[in-house]
Amino acid sequence: MKNRNIWSSQFKVNIRALVSILALACFIVIVYVISFIPFDQFVHKQIDAFSPAVQTIRHYGYIQPQVLDGFSQQPIEGAAVVIPETGQLFVTSEDGLTALIKVPIQEDAHFSEISPKPWGEVTLIIYKEGYVEYVLFHAHVWENQTRKGPKILLFPKLEGEDQEPFSVVEGPHRLWVRDLIEKYRPDR
Repeated sequence: MKNRNIWSSQFKVNIRALVSILALACFIVIVYVISFIPFDQFVHKQIDAFSPAVQTIRHYGYIQPQVLDGFSQQPIEGAAVVIPETGQLFVTSEDGLTALIKVPIQEDAHFSEISPKPWGEVTLIIYKEGYVEYVLFHAHVWENQTRKGPKILLFPKLEGEDQEPFSVVEGPHRLWVRDLIEKYRPDR
């Protein structure tokens, strides 16, 4: 009889422990569910800030970058040129040029109400083993025109050093800048 009482009391302790663990687990699940923020409700706004506006592309321009050694100015063959906006990758030939690249012209919505830009812009990322990576932001592409260039100067990596990639921003066309200045010049 004594064994049965010990076994019975241990069983009750084990059941209480199990019930306590289940109650705690249920409590954690309830708190999690109540505090859950739906992904689509808030996060999409952050993602939209970095995503280009959805638009139908009807206009194209052409660009043909050339990759050169920054010291010797000699063409670099086999450099990879990536255009993130289109997901395209091109490799330079012995003259340092890529094939002719067809690029969609997308309106810069930031300036559409201020002073529309008559060109599109793309990003060029250049990779070549032994050279520092290079990123050109806002490379100009004009509708129905072919741009031979831009010329990209790659510099050799220094042995034993961790080097930051070159990042360059191509400024807006000088005539557009001049028009923008005149449009917003305060009256004297």
